[in-house]
Amino acid sequence: MNFPVVFIPIIVGCLTQFTKFLLLAVKSKKVEFKNLLGPGHMPSAHTAFVVSLVTMVAYFDGVFSTAFAISTVLAYIVIYDAANIRTNIGFNGQVVNQLIKNIDSVKQKDYPKLREVVGHKPSEIFVGAIFGFGLSTLLILVIY
Repeated sequence: MNFPVVFIPIIVGCLTQFTKFLLLAVKSKKVEFKNLLGPGHMPSAHTAFVVSLVTMVAYFDGVFSTAFAISTVLAYIVIYDAANIRTNIGFNGQVVNQLIKNIDSVKQKDYPKLREVVGHKPSEIFVGAIFGFGLSTLLILVIY
């Protein structure tokens, strides 16, 4: 097993998520530890992880390998999910939260507030992809 193919994407994903945590802390001027693992916002850690995985497979196995093809398809599915499906889930959360807030007969404490930012904007995905490729390339240069 080629351990860098697994560990470098994990490192890249964690660094990207930590960067997101720091950016949100600066933007909101408060530290919220829930943002260490939370979805959505800039940059996309999911995208950084899968782009890092594709980069590592390309480096170690080549772009004509079966592993590269599989990792590319996986990256497409993850990025599509972040950009489309999870974004729509966030919009649905906004609508449901507003409905619960506006109905007087509903006890709001019985319904937890749904997350409204779950997916990613195209800019967040783009920056996540840059993080994934850039950090992976940097780690390859440093380690190898």
